[in-house]
Amino acid sequence: MRQAGSISFASLVTTAALAACVTSAVPPAEPRPRLDVITAEDIAKSSYTNAWDLLRGKARRYDFLEDRYGRPRSIRIRRGRSSVNMAGSDTPMILVDGARVTDITTLRDLPADAIESIELMSGIRGTAAQGTNSSAGVIYIHTWEAS
Repeated sequence: MRQAGSISFASLVTTAALAACVTSAVPPAEPRPRLDVITAEDIAKSSYTNAWDLLRGKARRYDFLEDRYGRPRSIRIRRGRSSVNMAGSDTPMILVDGARVTDITTLRDLPADAIESIELMSGIRGTAAQGTNSSAGVIYIHTWEAS
């Protein structure tokens, strides 16, 4: 009888352990990639005169580098150092109405009142939207003329 009692106790402990390992039917919510939007109202309320200054003031996830004369040099994403450093891997892709900006100094020439909105896509969302060349994210500028 002792043996039968210990078997049922062992099966009870095993059943309880297995029940604790079973996950629920509802999957945990995954964190959504970041998408920040600078709206026309935000732009109108600000005192910025061009796209470069507007991005420097509102896009906190990027570092904006200028030369000693105040001309735009580069934009880099703020994240920790990586052991793998590929050229351009920390520079976001910049699009103005779907056209890729290759010369960053043109952002100084784009007036802030010509901008309808700016979308700041994180690395994963940007890669999904624009491909692997945008691993540091995408800055998508929508102007009033293209709307």
